Parts: sequence; structure tokens; C-alpha cells
Amino acid sequence: MNKETNLKKLKSRRGRGLRPKELGRSLEIRERQYPDFRRQLNEMVRTGAIIRASDGRLTAKGPPTVKDVATVKGSPAGEVQGLMELTHRGFGFVTVEGMDDVFVEGRDVHGAASGDLVLLDLRRQKFGKGPKGRVTRILKRGRSTLVGTAVAVPGGMELALSQPFANRAVRLATDGGIVPLAGMLVVARVTDWGEGEAPIRAEVEEVIGSPDDPLTDFKFVLRQFDLDPQFSPQLEAEVARHAKGVTIAPGNGRTDIRSHRVVTIDPESARDFDDAISLERRDGEFWELGVHIADVSMFVPSGGALDREALARGNSVYFTEGVVPMLPHLLSSELCSLKPDEDRLTVSAFITLDGTAQVSKVRFARTLIRSKRRFTYGEVHDILANGSGKWYKFFRSLKDVTDQLYKRRVEQGSVDFDIPEPLFDLDQNGVPHFVHPSQRLDSHRMVEESMLLANRVVAERIPNGKSKRPFIYRVHDEPGKEQVEKLSALLKRLNLPGLPRGEVTSKEVRDLLLAVEDSPYRDLIESITLRSMAKAIYLASNRGHFGLAFRSYTHFTSPIRRYADLVVHRLMVEQLTRPDKPWSISRANLDKIAQQCSERERAALEAERAYSRLKELRFLATQIDKEFDGIISGVIPKGIFVQIREFLVDGFVSVDWLEGDEYVFDEGLFALRGKRMNELLQLGQEVRIRVRDVSIEKRFANFLLVEAS
Repeated sequence: MNKETNLKKLKSRRGRGLRPKELGRSLEIRERQYPDFRRQLNEMVRTGAIIRASDGRLTAKGPPTVKDVATVKGSPAGEVQGLMELTHRGFGFVTVEGMDDVFVEGRDVHGAASGDLVLLDLRRQKFGKGPKGRVTRILKRGRSTLVGTAVAVPGGMELALSQPFANRAVRLATDGGIVPLAGMLVVARVTDWGEGEAPIRAEVEEVIGSPDDPLTDFKFVLRQFDLDPQFSPQLEAEVARHAKGVTIAPGNGRTDIRSHRVVTIDPESARDFDDAISLERRDGEFWELGVHIADVSMFVPSGGALDREALARGNSVYFTEGVVPMLPHLLSSELCSLKPDEDRLTVSAFITLDGTAQVSKVRFARTLIRSKRRFTYGEVHDILANGSGKWYKFFRSLKDVTDQLYKRRVEQGSVDFDIPEPLFDLDQNGVPHFVHPSQRLDSHRMVEESMLLANRVVAERIPNGKSKRPFIYRVHDEPGKEQVEKLSALLKRLNLPGLPRGEVTSKEVRDLLLAVEDSPYRDLIESITLRSMAKAIYLASNRGHFGLAFRSYTHFTSPIRRYADLVVHRLMVEQLTRPDKPWSISRANLDKIAQQCSERERAALEAERAYSRLKELRFLATQIDKEFDGIISGVIPKGIFVQIREFLVDGFVSVDWLEGDEYVFDEGLFALRGKRMNELLQLGQEVRIRVRDVSIEKRFANFLLVEAS
């Protein structure tokens, strides 16, 4: 452990910073050595040998790179690039890797729109403030197809969008082509981005229908996010031709384990089954946990038309009314779906665990399985609750093993977020007649722990053969200093313990969540804490997984619905069949694939949230004038956001509708305070509300406050 070694390692990163703990792990610094290691790093920062960025990452001093300039607080003006997201108020934030989001004032947006890749000129900021910049160039437009409502204006028509897009109007052509009726949902293509404050010009390509019709919701979201549930006939034909040449049989290095007790456990509504589990007793107290994943790589040749389409999609996207699959139905629901009593090709991880769930041995193999039965989570839960039956002993043993895996993971500092999501039961008109929170049963945890373990051992063992090779990792960075400080301040306003200053460990976040486990505000605190964490992404280099407290992690268990998993499978197969040869895929290509998968994952999450919000509002529109218990989930000067506990849906109470007093925003308490009565309305407080009105077009629900506890 010396300064030269630290400097050499940081220089090898070429401007990509490392946090102290990441650097320590990469240099294999032991726990007892860590205090001296930190003191050494602090001295190097003081002497200027290395630079500490605002988010805590360290970089080697040298000729400034774009990322070096971007991450040093108070640095001279420099240029960085990132993705723009505008707000309803006209200003925006640009997401830049390795630093806090950059704030851009409305006057400095300079024609950029949400989703655009932009070049920013960074400005000096006063101490304690986040980075600020102005757009100097638009490198790439995020989208040219827009979905919104046609609105009549003097001299023509404009497109009203449900989400902030640009600080300019979008004018629709009315001199030819499709001219929709005012109020209709339409798809329009940008024909001229214009300059300065000039409007963006677009032509209508399709009329979706009326926004008042709930049956248009699914199609609207698909078009808004450019998602296509169908594949071209040519691609479907290619898939069928290739599938005919794949033999589902033993041989060619494939291990036949059809005699093993292999089962699948999935939701009742599961559309594909790509993971299966087995559990066998080995040598007394040892268990061999088998995780068997559909061998999708056999059916998707690298570089072919289907492979390119799968990469472009990145992942499957799930909605109540349907799925946008990454792979065609013939594969996702048939040949690669691990159906019971049918032979299927798989890639398996066999993990031998001792009596305390410590991993003692791991082996991987290409296998042929035959699932004995498909179970739902509810069925497994009932079997365990009843304590008898043909399958009870198997699931009791699996639960004992996975309970120990969970206990060990938590002891090591893994954070376990358990935030329910609203689920919709739709009527024939597309309106939810019931909304209920998702449930997490013991059977869910059994599968989760099995998959987490398999993903971890794959990440640890596959790329680390005779020579370390590039790989695709699932990376989750530590939260930035600013996010931790904001979260701590918020928790203290709720009279809850905050987080320590400086670097935060996953164990400290876990302890915080354990402390509020029995609190009525548990769901709210978990949600706020989750929003404060960094977003997990895919990378071709390993930076560990903060939330899970794993040094290495990847995604191996869902190649039917995630392209990153498919690539991991290909690398695993190469390791099994040609262990001494370099990967057939380069580091540069792995970098591009990781970036694409991360971007498509973000787009899928946005689409799923947009759909959920539409359905939440459709439901609330049927509940006008009804009263519900809720909890204050947000406070701003203009009012409070309230989540209805029973349904997990949100609405807004304006200060203009609060009776009995005049309320003002108290920034110190993150609350509204009555001027005369001094009563508080603050985050986490229980209230009773009445649904006032709903605007589907504005994606907004208004509540009235009935009573505050």
C-alpha cells in the first residue's frame, strides 16, 4: 500500500473516478488497513497529487479530461455532455455520468428538448451548490416522433404534450396530410426544429383517438415511447427457420439433468418462464442449489437480424394490458419458456452451500432440463402454510436455505427495499375497478434469494479465469454526498435518525430502514430513501453493487426479457467451451451494449410509470367526492401531495383550498404552517382527503383536505 500504487491505479482509469472504497477494493486493501489507506488518500488530495470530486470520487491529476472538469466542484468553465430533462417551469437538468445532475436555467436551454444529448458549458458555483451549466450544442435529438393532444390556436393547431418537452410551441401542419379534430390524441413527426424561440414544426402521422377513451391509454403510451409489440413478418420467418435447426436433446457438451427435481415459480399472470430451481442434498449438511436459465443464446445468433432487434429493444416492457417483448412469441413464450413436462435447453449454475449458507463450490454447465411442475407464488405460499403435501418438504428445505442466504446478505449490509406497487384490475372499458398494493410473500423471497446468489457467483467467477476479461456488470454506486445530506435533513424533520456525514455504507442505509420498519411512515421513508440512491446501470467494468453490498454483480437470470443477460449467457458459453481464448466480443462493444441496455431500461421504466399514472387517474376519476385516508408524501410552497394509503395513488391539495387559516411554506420543517393557528402540515403526516377533480390531459388529481391528524 503506497502512494505510487494508488496513483497508478487512478491513472489507469483515464479520468473515470473511483470512490475510496472502490479504490480500496480494487487494490485489495484489508479492513484493518483501511484507516491508514484513507489517511494516505487525504494527504494525496491535500498535496494535489489526486483530485476529489464533489461526489467523492478520486481521479489522478493530469491533463484535464471532460469528466475531470465535470466532476471538480468550483472548477473553471469546462464542457461535458449528458441527457437533458426539462421541467414544466422551463428550466432543466442534465444527467452526466460521474457527477450530480447539472442545473440549466430556462434562458440557457437554447432550443434543447427533453431526451436530447447536449454539450454543456459548466459555470462556477458558490460553495455548497450543485453544478450549473448552459447548453452550447445539441449533439443528438432524443426523439423526432411526438404524441400529444391537438389544440386549436389562432392561425392553426398546436400539439399539447403531457410531459415537459421543449420551451417552445409545437405547431402542426394544416396545409395538407392529416388534419385532426381539436382535442384528439395524435402522433406527429418533427419536420423542422427551428431556431431560437421559433416553434417546432411537425406533421400528423396518425390519430389515436379521444383522450376521454380509456381504451386508448395502452396505444398512447406505446406510441409516446416508440414501443412496438409486433415483429416484422421477415424477422418472424427468420426466427422460425433458425429454430428448426436447434436440437433440444442431450449431447454436444450438454448435461442431461431431466431426472432432477426442477420447478418454476412465477406470478399467476406470468407470460414467460425463463428461470427454474432445483435443490438436492449433498454430503450430509450440504445443499446443491441449482438455478437453471433458458439458453436463449442458442436461438439468437450473435450479429443476426433478431440480435440487432433485441439489442434495439433492450428489454421487454410490461403493462396490465399487454407486453412489448424483447423476443418474438415463438421464443419468449414457447421454445425458451421452461414449460412443465417439456424438454428445454438451459444454462445452469450449481451452487453448493454448507449448513450456514456459505458458498463452498460452484460449477456451471449447459444443461437439458424437464420442469416437473409450474408453481405460482400463491401456491407455494399455501403449501408452506399448510405444512403438508407432496411438495412440502422440498419447499420447506428451499425456504430454510434461502432464509439463511437472506440473513447472511443482510448481515453483510445489503439493503432490502420492500416498496409495494399499485396493481390494476381493469374492466372491459380499460378503467380500473380496483387498485391494490402488490404483495411480497415468502415464496417471492425464496426465488429472489436464489436468483441474487446465481447472479453474484456468475459475476465473480465467469470473467475471472486465467486472465481477467471484460464483462457486463450490474453496477450500483454509492449515493452522492449532496443526496445523503438532503435525505438526512429530511429524516430529521420527521424526527427520525439521519445518516452519518461523509461516506455512507449500505449497512448504514439498511440500519436506517430497520429502524423505521414498524413505523407507520415505513413505505414513505423507503420510497424517499430509494429516490436518494444512485440508479443501477450496466457497465463493462466492475464498480460493485452498493445496495446489495456485493463486490460483483450481474444479470444472468432473465435472457428472455433482458439483452444484458443474453450477452452474459454468451460469455458464459464461451467460458465453458473455450476457456483459454479471448472473448469474441471486444471491450468497446461491451461498453456500447451496456450503455444501450441502461438507456432502454430507463425508457421502459418511464413508459411503465406513464401507463400506471394514466390508470391511477382513470380510477380516481370514478371516485370523485369520496373520502380516503392518506399520508402527506410531499410539500411545496403551493400545497401538499397526498398518497391514498389503500390504493398507493397520489393527488395534490392546493394551499388555495386549505380552510381555517392561511398557510405558508416552512422550509426548515419542510411543512406548511398556519399563520394564525400555527398548525403544521408536514411530510409523513396522516390526513383524510376528498377527491376533488381529475385531469387526464394534465396527468393531475386534485384533493381537498378533510382532516389532519
